[in-house]
Amino acid sequence: MSAVRDVLQADEAVPFRYGVFGLTLVSDFELSGLPFAGEGPAAPSHTVTIARGIVRDPAIVAREPMAFVDRGGEQLLAWTMVGAFRIASHDRIEVEPNDGVSDSLVALPLLGAVLATLLHRRGLVLFHASAVSVNGLAVALLGDKGAGKSTAAAALVAAGHQLISDDIVGLDYHDPDHPLVLPAWGQVKLWDDSGAQLGETGIVEIGRLHRWVDKSHYSLAAGQFASKPVPLARLFVLGRSETPKVRPLPAPDALRQLLRHSYMARFGGKGLGDGFATHFARSARMVKDRMVRGLDAPAGLDRLHEVAGLVEADLGDA
Repeated sequence: MSAVRDVLQADEAVPFRYGVFGLTLVSDFELSGLPFAGEGPAAPSHTVTIARGIVRDPAIVAREPMAFVDRGGEQLLAWTMVGAFRIASHDRIEVEPNDGVSDSLVALPLLGAVLATLLHRRGLVLFHASAVSVNGLAVALLGDKGAGKSTAAAALVAAGHQLISDDIVGLDYHDPDHPLVLPAWGQVKLWDDSGAQLGETGIVEIGRLHRWVDKSHYSLAAGQFASKPVPLARLFVLGRSETPKVRPLPAPDALRQLLRHSYMARFGGKGLGDGFATHFARSARMVKDRMVRGLDAPAGLDRLHEVAGLVEADLGDA
């Protein structure tokens, strides 16, 4: 049984245009919080179209609660409560929302796993992490769910540094010896207690984008977001300790952590697909170049300010 490939006729309305990860997204869906792109023509190689379409395929009919299929030439993702997505090429995403699903709900997976899959397909190295520009150098904060990636990033922003990306960190390897972290958008997701602790530092609570989302979104003030790519200097694997410190990681552990926190690893072995060898080699190079550290952050929210001092001192010793 072949997939239905018909694409719905585009609306007469002008599509939304956003700029993220060095791309211009020309979208049929409103993606609140993303920076608008200019109306001038973007380079064709940097333009991605997000279009309403019909995405029906036997492989994703029974999706409980989500499905991921990689056919090489296309990738299919689907969620029972949202709808189906097809990454038809490196510059086109087709979306078939369920009846009655709002743009804000479509945006949750679209700006997460779907966009990450497109970026991976375009050759970026991706981590499930947050990244901050500290004195012109990018640090990525990796860790398990609840480890405090976004909270540590917000603490660095509160200390005067700039957010690069939250949740998805994308590395551009056009220069293989000098990877760059690409800017996403100026929002960070925080638990309520973390948001309350950092609420007087310039970040502004937007609220939950949907009732399914446990965290609230916070918008950054002008100057708190890096709008250009930043050279990668460190990848910190987060832990908790009563004695905060930066510590070296043995090379095998450091490599294991980078592979574990690859964004595409959430889909298992099929997530990285043909890109596994490249991801492994680049991760091994980061370990060899001593970019990977453990960062034991303070256990209490009232000590969040200590995170910035630890990171700044480590970069100063580089």
